[in-house]
Amino acid sequence: MKNSKYIRNSIIWNQLISICEEQANVLLKVAFGALVREAGDISAGIFNNKGKMLAQAVTGTPGHVNTMAEAVPKFLKEIAPENLSKGDALITNDPWIGAGHIFDFVVVSPIFFKNKIIGYFASTCHVVDVGGIGWSAEGKSFFEEGILIPVSFLRKKKSINESLLKIITANSRVPNEARGDVLSLMSCNDAGINRLIDLLKENSLTNLLGTSKFIFDQSRISMKKIISKLKKGIFKNKTQLDGYDTPINLEAELEITDKNILINLEKSSKATSRGINCPFNYSVAYASYGVKAAIAPEIPNNSATLSFIKVRAPSGLIVSAIKPSPVTARHVVGQALPDLVLGCLHHIIPDKIPAESSGALWTISLRHDGDQPFNSLNVALGGMGAKHNEDGLSTTAFPSGVGSIPIEIVENEAPILYEMKEFMKNSGGIGKYRGGLGQKIVIKCIENKEMKISAAAFEKITKGPSGLKGGLSGSAGQVKISDGTKIKDKGMYIIPKGKKVIIITPGGGGYGNPKDRDQNQIKNDIKFGLVSK
Repeated sequence: MKNSKYIRNSIIWNQLISICEEQANVLLKVAFGALVREAGDISAGIFNNKGKMLAQAVTGTPGHVNTMAEAVPKFLKEIAPENLSKGDALITNDPWIGAGHIFDFVVVSPIFFKNKIIGYFASTCHVVDVGGIGWSAEGKSFFEEGILIPVSFLRKKKSINESLLKIITANSRVPNEARGDVLSLMSCNDAGINRLIDLLKENSLTNLLGTSKFIFDQSRISMKKIISKLKKGIFKNKTQLDGYDTPINLEAELEITDKNILINLEKSSKATSRGINCPFNYSVAYASYGVKAAIAPEIPNNSATLSFIKVRAPSGLIVSAIKPSPVTARHVVGQALPDLVLGCLHHIIPDKIPAESSGALWTISLRHDGDQPFNSLNVALGGMGAKHNEDGLSTTAFPSGVGSIPIEIVENEAPILYEMKEFMKNSGGIGKYRGGLGQKIVIKCIENKEMKISAAAFEKITKGPSGLKGGLSGSAGQVKISDGTKIKDKGMYIIPKGKKVIIITPGGGGYGNPKDRDQNQIKNDIKFGLVSK
């Protein structure tokens, strides 16, 4: 009897994950913005009646999912459950509640069954434009970065809050896209609710209390077992980012005890006056992800697994920026944290830790503000670091998981032409196992107009990703304009009429002594043009 109950609960757990995946796929299908629809810059998940995350979709980004795990309880502090009705949907894009910058909207929908709230569905996606100065690190405070929507009702019962939507669209340079993406978040939550109610009826359940207890109990047992086997102590690592005006230092002390893992970031640089600061919730999300991905990748992510990983940083650092610090390109810092904590873990589980990857997504933000203005947003990807037993993946977003928007889509939405997009030969760090390759992209405006490009997310231009165990570093990134201008900071640059922008993303670090690389692998690298002869 006990065995059959365990099996039944395990099946329901997997079904919840499948429902979240269906929720995410609905979001991908109905979203208007290409960054959501094509690149998958989203998250989706289900939460119990206390706001604790039970399951998440596989599709999506760690930064969105793990911030959402902390966001739902904050929603419920702003608007108490007793003030919610069937059909309600709540929304915010507050960076210190949601996913760290003002472009990401979070929508939370209560699940009513038998006239009681039994849980919540939540989803997040990136809206391309929310007013202000747009995608740029130039803002001196987050008030300049776009419109802020506090936790509010997007829908009350069955009535959509059109007044709120008008405020959002009135402040967006792409109003139809902004409206569509916000409503798509609500729609995907509705799809999740419908599927969950079917699941409850199929299993003769009236709530998720038993399932919630089972998921959390099993997750805690598994995490305790894993942590108990790890070497105890304090392990350190540090890295340096390009920064805006001056370099940024990130330092971590990772302490493993019998009960949990503590990540102390207090020695990191102070917050800056530019928009590359990272709210603490986003830092927690990616630092936690780095640890869990290394020590417990098989355990499904939920509030119980995340509770074993604690992050500490005093307010006011680059990793714990407070209002009104500008935070548009917060992922430059946040997405560097997984490699930072993996460097700590390398001291105790070296065979599970890859060499350093290219880190932050290279957001390509191009716009023309004159006659017939346009705004184009895409993502360029660098290489992943090599592992102890295989080459790193080329042009792959780690740790974010976001993909690039296909060129055909981007060129259809703005008068720009991608003249080149190909692997950057020799960019992966050499080693027994080679780092993943970056890419070279060349873009121009086909209407002979001046364009502006934001360099806010171009990172690792000073120094490429480090290798491990004798492996060499991957190549550093480069950005230049065909008139000879080199982009050296994270400011806004003008691409004159008729000129092109050339973007080269970093390659991943290599692993192991290059002299130990298999000769057949070297021949294949040369054959396929990945390295020069």
